[in-house]
Amino acid sequence: MTSPNFSVVMPLFNKAGHVRAAIDSVLAQRLPPQEVVVIDNRSTDGARALVAAIDDPRIRLLDLPIPGPGGYAGRNLGIRAAEGDWIAFLDADDLWAPEHLAQLAEGIAADPAVSAVATRFDHVFADRSQPQRISPSLAQPVTLDLAGFLDAWLAVRECPMWTGAIAIRRDALFAAGLFPEGKAVRGGDKDLWLRVLARGRLRYDPRASAVFHRDSENKVSKSTTTLGLPCLVDTARGLIDGAGPREAALLRRLVNQEIAHYARYAMKHPGRTAIRVGDVYLPEGAGTAALLLAAKLIPAPLRQSGHALRNRLLARA
Repeated sequence: MTSPNFSVVMPLFNKAGHVRAAIDSVLAQRLPPQEVVVIDNRSTDGARALVAAIDDPRIRLLDLPIPGPGGYAGRNLGIRAAEGDWIAFLDADDLWAPEHLAQLAEGIAADPAVSAVATRFDHVFADRSQPQRISPSLAQPVTLDLAGFLDAWLAVRECPMWTGAIAIRRDALFAAGLFPEGKAVRGGDKDLWLRVLARGRLRYDPRASAVFHRDSENKVSKSTTTLGLPCLVDTARGLIDGAGPREAALLRRLVNQEIAHYARYAMKHPGRTAIRVGDVYLPEGAGTAALLLAAKLIPAPLRQSGHALRNRLLARA
């Protein structure tokens, strides 16, 4: 069986201190990619010039016509321009191990009908690193349908798919509707994975082959707020309408879990969450509803001091 043709899509915005290492990790792959499509979002720190100076014919440097927050529009532009059958994503401040694309190819070979493949990855902070938390169901290579994917997600409250450690069939991305550019600045990746897995299956490999840098320069996750309803809620609700009993129950739990995550974020933010208690699925989401009410009703200074105290206690535990 021939190896899959991987196009690597990398959005770029002011990552001059990281982008060369990210691209070098792609070019060092044991299974080389067909191309590396870098989409610059009007960088002002010289990052674009660093990419343009790399002498490798596989690198294609594009410019985002209309600059904006987040990487969704850039990724969509890269997907549309890509020539490979499979799209692998890497942000400009993250890294791949040399075997990453080869491991993804192994997953495709093991189950050629899948729409997506993923590997485990490591979270790297300034002072420590930790592996991706995974469900026991992912301890060995496995193919997951939507229900299995949701089970694995809910078991550890961490999505099995992370943008920098996956590849998705290009045609599956178009069928799912691409990233939700213009609709969200955070959470749109998980929303897309949900739409992809509603139509296909995921092959997961528990060997870590990617690095997620959590404290790098200009992290979107540190410069955007999440006071609105999670992007994936509307998608999950749409899927529930046509789902069987097991999938519907899992999707309701996922909605409640993501709302709880956003409510916890709102506890430390000076702004007030716009999520409504009516967005929570009850009765199973009673705890989430209580957390959401606390985020709405407790004055910001008390919320923030309580959140800081909670974090200090957890750090000492």
